[in-house]
Amino acid sequence: MSLYQIATLGSFSVLDDKGTPLNLSTRKQAALLAFLAMQPNKICRREVLAATFWGDNDEARARHSLSQALYDLRRCLGPQVVRSSGQMVWITKGTVTIDAGEVLRLAEDRSSEASLAADRLYQGDFLPGMELGQREFDGWLLTERERVRQAAHRSIGALLSAGGDALDGDELLRISRSLLRVDPFDERAHCRIMEAYARQGQRQMVVAHFNRLAADLDRELDVRPSARLLSAYESILRNIPAPGVPVFRIEDYVFVVEQIPHAVLVTDLNNRIVGWNWQSQQLLGFSKEEMVGRSPTTLHGDCGLADRIIDSALERGSWTGEVTLLAKDGQRCRQRRTVTPLFAPDGTRLGAFGQSLPSFAAS
Repeated sequence: MSLYQIATLGSFSVLDDKGTPLNLSTRKQAALLAFLAMQPNKICRREVLAATFWGDNDEARARHSLSQALYDLRRCLGPQVVRSSGQMVWITKGTVTIDAGEVLRLAEDRSSEASLAADRLYQGDFLPGMELGQREFDGWLLTERERVRQAAHRSIGALLSAGGDALDGDELLRISRSLLRVDPFDERAHCRIMEAYARQGQRQMVVAHFNRLAADLDRELDVRPSARLLSAYESILRNIPAPGVPVFRIEDYVFVVEQIPHAVLVTDLNNRIVGWNWQSQQLLGFSKEEMVGRSPTTLHGDCGLADRIIDSALERGSWTGEVTLLAKDGQRCRQRRTVTPLFAPDGTRLGAFGQSLPSFAAS
C-alpha cells in the first residue's frame, strides 16, 4: 500500500495511509509534489525543476528555492518518498498514488470495472486554480489537465456506449451526469439522460432537458442542436409510453424538498442521495452532481450511522440530533440535523430527507 494518496481532481489534498490530511506550507510545494508524482518512473534534473517552477528568478536563486522546497517536502512526507542524488530528483516508486495518474492508467484498460473506477475518481479538472504564473509549469499544467480530461472522457463514455441499455435509470443518469462534468456538451450523455427520463415516463423532463440544452448551446457556442441530436430527441419522445396510473417516486418530491431554505439532502430506499440543494453545496462544498448517487456515509464516515438514523426516524416519525460531517475541504463540521421519512399518498415509503439547521462550526 502507498504511504500517501494525492488527490488532484477537483481539489488538492494529501492523505497518509491512515487517512490523515497533510498540510503543505505553500501552493508551489503542492504543485511540485503533483508534478513529481505524475512522473513516478522519470528522474527529473534539478535545473529542469528550477526552471519550471522558478523560471523568473536567476539560476542561483531558483536552485536555492528548489532546495528549500524539496527539504520541506521531505520533512513533511519523509526522506523515503522524495529522493535526490546529485542533480537528480525523483519520488520513490510505490510510495504515493495520485488520482490523475490512476485515471490515465485506467483509461488504457477497456474493462467496465476500470471505467467505473475512473468515473469514481474523476471529480473535476486536474489541479484547478493551481496556475503559478510560471510559463513552463502553467504550460505543462494545461497539457496534463487536457490529457486527464480526455482519458476520463474515454472511460466514462465507454460505460454509456457499451452498457447504457443495461443500466437502470438512476445509474444511467448518474454516469451521464459524470460525463457532462467532463464535457458539458457531449451529445451521447444528453441523449442518455433523456432516455432515462423517458423510461420513467417523464415526458416533461425530456422536453425540459432538451430545451435547456438548446439554450446552453445557443448561449455558450452560438449553435443549434445538431440534426443527430434533434432526431434522437424526437425519437425518444415518440417512444415514451402513454401515462397510466400515477406512480409516486422519490424524484417527484426532490424538487420541492430542495427548496427548503436550509441545507437539505434527499435519499432513496437504498440510502443513496437523489436530492441536494444549493444551501448544502454552500455549507459543505460538494455540488449536486458530485453527491447524487452516493451514500451519506461520504459525509460522516460511519458506515452504520445513516442506517441507525433512518431506523430511528421510522420508529419515531423523525430523528433530530447532532452529527459530525466532513466538508469537501477536509474540515469536520458539527451540525444539528433532522431526518424525516418521505411517504407517497398511499403510505408507501419512498425515502427520507435530512435538514441541517444553520449551526455550522469547523473543529
